[in-house]
Amino acid sequence: MSVTRRGFMKGMGAVAGATGVSFNLPGIARAAEKAEAAAVAKSALGDQVIKSTCVHCVNFCGIEARVSDGVIRAIYPDKARSDYYNWGICPKGASGVFNTYNPYRLKKPMKRTNPNKGMNEDPKWVEISWDEAFQTLTDRLGRIKADNPSKLVWHHGHGKYTIGDQFPKAFCAAFGTPNVIHRTTTCESSRHVADELTWGYHGHLPDLEYTKLYLSFGSNPFEGEQWSRWLDHAIMDGKERGMKMIVIEPRFSHAAAKANEWIPVRPGKDAALILALCKQLIDNKTIDTGFLTTYTNAAQLVGEDGLILKSAEGKPLVWDKTYSSARSYDDGMLDPALNGSFEVNGKMYKTAFQVLTDSLKDVTPEYAEEVSGVPAARIRSLAQEIATAASIGSVMNLEGQYIRYRPVVAYTFRGLSAKEFGVQNSRAALILNMLIGSPDAVGGLHLHDVLKNPAYLEASKCEYPPKRVDLAKTVYFPHGHHDVCQQVQYTVNDPKAYGLPYVPEMQIFFATNRPFSTSDALKQQDGMKKTFNVVIDIVNTETCQFADLVLPDLTYLEAWHFSPTRWTPNRKHTAIRQPMTNAYNIPHDATSILWELAKRLGIRDAYVENLNKQWGLKDKLFEKGRDYTPREMVEVLWEDKAHKPFQYALDNGFTGKKVDAKARYLSGLEAKMKGAGQPRMKLYADQLVESYAKVEKTVKTNNIANIDLAGYKLAYSPLPLKEHAFPTPHREAKDYPLYLITHKRMYRNQAGNTAHNPILNFAIGADTQENAIAINADTAKAMGLKDGDAVIVESRVGKARGTVKLTQGIRPDTIAISYHHGHWSLGAPEYARKGTWINQAMELHPDKISGMNSFNDTKVKLYKA
Repeated sequence: MSVTRRGFMKGMGAVAGATGVSFNLPGIARAAEKAEAAAVAKSALGDQVIKSTCVHCVNFCGIEARVSDGVIRAIYPDKARSDYYNWGICPKGASGVFNTYNPYRLKKPMKRTNPNKGMNEDPKWVEISWDEAFQTLTDRLGRIKADNPSKLVWHHGHGKYTIGDQFPKAFCAAFGTPNVIHRTTTCESSRHVADELTWGYHGHLPDLEYTKLYLSFGSNPFEGEQWSRWLDHAIMDGKERGMKMIVIEPRFSHAAAKANEWIPVRPGKDAALILALCKQLIDNKTIDTGFLTTYTNAAQLVGEDGLILKSAEGKPLVWDKTYSSARSYDDGMLDPALNGSFEVNGKMYKTAFQVLTDSLKDVTPEYAEEVSGVPAARIRSLAQEIATAASIGSVMNLEGQYIRYRPVVAYTFRGLSAKEFGVQNSRAALILNMLIGSPDAVGGLHLHDVLKNPAYLEASKCEYPPKRVDLAKTVYFPHGHHDVCQQVQYTVNDPKAYGLPYVPEMQIFFATNRPFSTSDALKQQDGMKKTFNVVIDIVNTETCQFADLVLPDLTYLEAWHFSPTRWTPNRKHTAIRQPMTNAYNIPHDATSILWELAKRLGIRDAYVENLNKQWGLKDKLFEKGRDYTPREMVEVLWEDKAHKPFQYALDNGFTGKKVDAKARYLSGLEAKMKGAGQPRMKLYADQLVESYAKVEKTVKTNNIANIDLAGYKLAYSPLPLKEHAFPTPHREAKDYPLYLITHKRMYRNQAGNTAHNPILNFAIGADTQENAIAINADTAKAMGLKDGDAVIVESRVGKARGTVKLTQGIRPDTIAISYHHGHWSLGAPEYARKGTWINQAMELHPDKISGMNSFNDTKVKLYKA
């Protein structure tokens, strides 16, 4: 099915009339104000005001919609939510109504009639009934379940947030397959795993209410990022209060535009810069030694084998200066040495901190300047600035609690994590924070759910042969705690190469677009040609090009769901979504599809049992032996989690609470990683040493040919090293002079539905359908390029065509392009297919620890088309 702009605009005429909105808005802000005033006036006459949660992206902003005669007229931020999370909403959220009324939405189930699958193969869809669709699915699933349930692979991306991944996880557990794959390796999994290896869970935010110096390494909340709609106003509040913001990234982003200073670091070289800052802090003796010895394993003794010295009872040992002996913290009051080498039972040991110090010996400011491009003088002065602002030794009295005060934070998101050495880059930033005592201090780095999963502080099991098709937590990706989505199609294409003891037969893709959104994306198609594929989505994506069966889903404005929210250091909240319309009378969403399949497969009660487990329900449970509508499911979840009547949810959309100082600062590290017998933050990640030993043994025992042990040994260093600033393309692609980085745009950062939205593509600017390749003006001049010239971006794996945009806001050795443009699905409108699909030219060298996709490591050539 192909579509044209003419056909789209013809179809949109009725929609424009229904909504009362013109596509030729002269000023969106002024129009929105007038519309809101009119809608408020109408509401007094009986129109509805419905509170809900936006799930257009993963910020989950509170919204309220004005609905008249069953038609959504406008969407605004929920003012009541501003004290808990978002003050406003972004262009995607404001125009989300058009995703619901989009005439190119999937409306009925469709089956493929063309057996050939490919980018340019028309599936030749035929509409079928829901009953036929369910019967087709049930027949195939029944055969697979009877044979080997693992042959079913379930994928979800944004679908996790529309219904909650507890539903597909519960369904797959009841069915019997371990293969539930999320998209986190195309988002931030390296950052998550770095957290987990360090303090036993993931999730951190800057404590911006009290921060004085905010260092942003590749975090851009002013465009598109998790927590954007809190971070943007929290940062601006901080700046008004006097906080200094320094943005360290290759491109002059929206975040850099609002910063006090932009430091254009060379792509992929963050580790060298951060480690040089660490060395300066150590050499200048401007570190928080009390924090390091009290809360981290910096004082623990490390042997020549890289392992922590432990007692016969398995307790880590430190060198006690008072008794001149190795002791555990359980021995009572200790005065542990932070530096030095010591002899224990005839063997020499160093403190973990000494190992760190020795590893930084050659990472001088001059070396870091050569590698990262940041002047040595600025590295020295920045280290001094960090030390001064950190106020080491200070405390603050909040609500009667005396709490450590370290108002400096180094924060990152995709910028450090989307790399071959993403875990080590992210760990480097965590170590920088640890050196100044920033974690869980007032104004520092706020940690979420410290030690929620202590197993993360242990070595991986390094499973082999793998049970899961994505190879997560196997010998291939030992600490891939968050699935490895881009690996699936490689494994499906050649299961024997990875030791998988079965051949996958069926893949279900729910609101995810794998063949479009990963690096080296063309290779994703190979595996998808070999299985029966089902897609559940709202639009005809690139994944649908390889589907055998497509089922339409409801949008977030049409469905009941218990909504995810974003916690912040000082707020928590619980929310729902509730339907405002059903534009095309679609009878099912993903929730009811799963329920219907569970019933037809005879696993409904097992599904219910697993739902109770996955959601952690305590007071209110799903009952066996009965059916639930999506609304009834949300009511159960709300009453168990929020402990308020469901009518409160219907009226308000959410409930929230403020976090007091004790819970905010003293329930994490202070309560769980301090004192005798408690684990410590892992400045030195010794579990990686143990994991590598298991990898090495498994590879040699099983003669595994597709694992490079030298590469794994480098990746599995217990400390970030200067070598981690040199990903594979930087070492090997010698004839490719330019670094390629990617980034998000606020109005186009989902790989599918945002490309269809006419407001995002027409009303807010002429350039929104395109994603020009940003290049330094001086570099372009030397290459003979002018603004708007058509060019080819060529890497070792592919080429992409685009146009250049000259700017001074990027390093001379770097080009940058936003992704989520250049769609090629035959079912997408003509205008959605504009722009450059850069993913086909990006090399894939996933992080060997987490499996994270390496979006920012590719080197390229650029020349006129």
